[in-house]
Amino acid sequence: MARLYLVRHSQASFGMENYDQLSELGYKQSAYIPKHFEDTVLNKIDAFYRGDMLRHKQTSEHSFSNATPTIIPGLNEFNHESVLHVHRPEIADKEKAMALIMNQSDPKKFMEDEFDLAMNKWMDEEGPSAYAESFKHFKERCLDSLNQVITTSRKEKHKEVVAITSGGVISLLVAHILDLPQSKYTGLNTIIANTSVSCLLFNDHKITLRYFNNYSHLPKEMVTFF
Repeated sequence: MARLYLVRHSQASFGMENYDQLSELGYKQSAYIPKHFEDTVLNKIDAFYRGDMLRHKQTSEHSFSNATPTIIPGLNEFNHESVLHVHRPEIADKEKAMALIMNQSDPKKFMEDEFDLAMNKWMDEEGPSAYAESFKHFKERCLDSLNQVITTSRKEKHKEVVAITSGGVISLLVAHILDLPQSKYTGLNTIIANTSVSCLLFNDHKITLRYFNNYSHLPKEMVTFF
């Protein structure tokens, strides 16, 4: 069976004006991604893919500098700001958002709970969408992207394939392959570490999960989740 390695991008710039770029730590994390692979695999990777977000590009360039990845926009992350803003329109204003968060007795738990509520609202939506992208469309493009990679790999007889993408995409694909209920999607999404690797096995007949969210290549002090 062939193997598709789904790599989550390195740490992005959470809390900055532009989230879609690697942080200083993110650049350092990228150098550790090749350490996940045995030399026998690393030297035999047949194809590279990535989304077209800046953090995907930067992760690719600083981990597999000699690769020329095929860009698949369907591997891009969902718009988390849109998901949150539809749930709580007031947080579109950063000052109001900070005031709301800091007035909570447990700001971290408050944000986690609100994100869960926002995600569930997004996933359960029916009819016309107020979101930048509906969950239905997000799911369809993720699955289409997976099919594109696997179809090409079968045709070209690729055995070792790497795709650099985001946590939301990886968790959706894993949940789909394992036939998990939609309610499990958010839980998977929140535990995927930056630079972690999830491996899918596939052939002409089936796709299975070999392992999920492996970040043992990263030093413990460099493990992050955003």
